[in-house]
Amino acid sequence: MDEINLFAIGILVGIIVYILMVAFGSQKRKHKYDERQKIIRAQGIKWGFIVLVCGELVVTCFIKNNFFVKYSITINFAVIMLSLTVLAVYDILHGAYFAFNEKHIKSDSWLDFVLGICFILGYSNDANNVLSILGVFWLVIGVLSLFMLHRGKESDRL
Repeated sequence: MDEINLFAIGILVGIIVYILMVAFGSQKRKHKYDERQKIIRAQGIKWGFIVLVCGELVVTCFIKNNFFVKYSITINFAVIMLSLTVLAVYDILHGAYFAFNEKHIKSDSWLDFVLGICFILGYSNDANNVLSILGVFWLVIGVLSLFMLHRGKESDRL
């Protein structure tokens, strides 16, 4: 087995472990969002939906382009991930991404950061790969949530 196959298998095992942790770990605890967080999350969903609709309208204008025909799945996935990124960034910046009773926020943020780096480094050679786009999403979520945790820690110290 060459190095790329081992890396891909490692990523696959990591994703499966992460999915199992999220699926079975979230059943034990119920995350509770207060009313302010629910309103912010609704606003984030609204902005994400607006980005999705506008992005798909732009993509529709170029549907007959040769570049779009070649990379249509990747472009559509990128628009979807852009809308999800807008939603998540809006929620993180306004303090509604994590529930107020949620634990392990820092470790989850580091996990998102590491997953993002692994996806980007593992699939950066293939421009038509949706996994590199997914890596950018995880990286943005991880970096921004770690930054907001650090910022909150700094403001608590003052």
